[in-house]
Amino acid sequence: MIFKQFYLSCLAHASYFIGDEATGTAAVVDPQRDIDQYIAFASEHALKIKHVFLTHLHADFVAGHLELRDRAGATIYLGGAAKAAYAFTPLRDGDILEFGRVRLKALETPGHTPESISIVVYDLNTSDTLPHAVLTGDTLFIGDVGRPDLRAALGWSATELGGMLFDSLHIKLMALPDQSLVYPAHGAGSLCGRKISGAPFTTIGQEKLMNWAVQIKNRDEFVRKMVENLPDRPQYFAHDVEMNLAGAQPLSSLPALRALSEAELSGIAARGAVVIDTRSAPFFGAGHFPGSFNIGLSSNLFATWVGFLVPFGKEIALVVGSAENAKKARLELARIGYDNVLGYIEADTLARTRQLSQLGVEELHFGLRRGEAPQVLDVRTAGEFEAGHIESAVHIPLPSLPRRTGNLGKDSRLAIICGSGYRSSIAASLLQAQGFSRVQNVMGGMGAYLETSIPPWQPSDLVFIGENI
Repeated sequence: MIFKQFYLSCLAHASYFIGDEATGTAAVVDPQRDIDQYIAFASEHALKIKHVFLTHLHADFVAGHLELRDRAGATIYLGGAAKAAYAFTPLRDGDILEFGRVRLKALETPGHTPESISIVVYDLNTSDTLPHAVLTGDTLFIGDVGRPDLRAALGWSATELGGMLFDSLHIKLMALPDQSLVYPAHGAGSLCGRKISGAPFTTIGQEKLMNWAVQIKNRDEFVRKMVENLPDRPQYFAHDVEMNLAGAQPLSSLPALRALSEAELSGIAARGAVVIDTRSAPFFGAGHFPGSFNIGLSSNLFATWVGFLVPFGKEIALVVGSAENAKKARLELARIGYDNVLGYIEADTLARTRQLSQLGVEELHFGLRRGEAPQVLDVRTAGEFEAGHIESAVHIPLPSLPRRTGNLGKDSRLAIICGSGYRSSIAASLLQAQGFSRVQNVMGGMGAYLETSIPPWQPSDLVFIGENI
């Protein structure tokens, strides 16, 4: 048996390739939209991809199952409760697919979604009774479990799905042998959970001992915890579910990405397209296309932040440091279904630019001491803010900012801060585009602020909540 994990860091997404050398047959589980790597790997090992599985209809990325069907001739398999616009083989509890010395057994494990399944993998050369591994999709993560609130738009309550999740974990997955390897569909950074580990795999026994959610043995208490303090949900999630239900068009069918002139960019922006500048905050601050958003490509969360802040289906134009960066940005956006990218322009060709002031943490320290600092706007998460913040700061998490700008005065002096300067530059660019003329981005964020003490140090400058600060 050939078993390989493919990990896509920009979406914290894991997909899996399972092959049998004797029969030359392979299966792919939860493929990303750009599928060339699976086809190349199969070719390298003289295998043909005949089966493609989705553990569920994903919300956070567009899957490549239809293109694998069309290019490789693979059969699509979904959970038996799934409804889709294309033909697929439904899988119920105990259904088995065997090819050569590989056996794949389906478990229906609803909770994250109603149609979720897990796939138990047997290497028959080793044992036909003890599983080698289980692919758990978004039902069981390493150190966490899937959130149950992503199907509210389709009529499913988080409470109802939370109860299903409890049953799936304790009746089915935790009943597997302790030594069974666990391979989930996501790692640390995914918004499909809350406390997901960055480890590549775990075991059932390890999760019984260490997973905070699995430790909750009371069903009612588990459901309560599942619906509390959930992370913000990007608005694109609901659209990606629909794309995975209908089937996305192949990446190769998207229009060619073309270079734009500044006049073309101005025309596109005037008719309502969103201009996204993918450079880092200092370069954006030094000069950018007026009205553009600064969502830096340097972060693994580039596509996620676009998905939070740019309406799905909106026309997009890119400002980039190079043509290669434009290709990278376009691909990352396509992976979440943002296909309407009209083109790009290299930043050094712009003649008409606007600046965004960058504020050093030393200057912020001194301004706060003298009572002359701008109003500090902290755009970190609630947990980050509660762990420690500047005493006078106003707190508006970045995902909430577009709908809460009415709480801020457009003529106010605002110093925007986050953890590192990345999210704050996004926030500052959004505010500047909406007519806030006196905004500054705090360079280095709270990380730099805490490392830079301007004597005399005043403990009252910070408010700490919690014991382990």
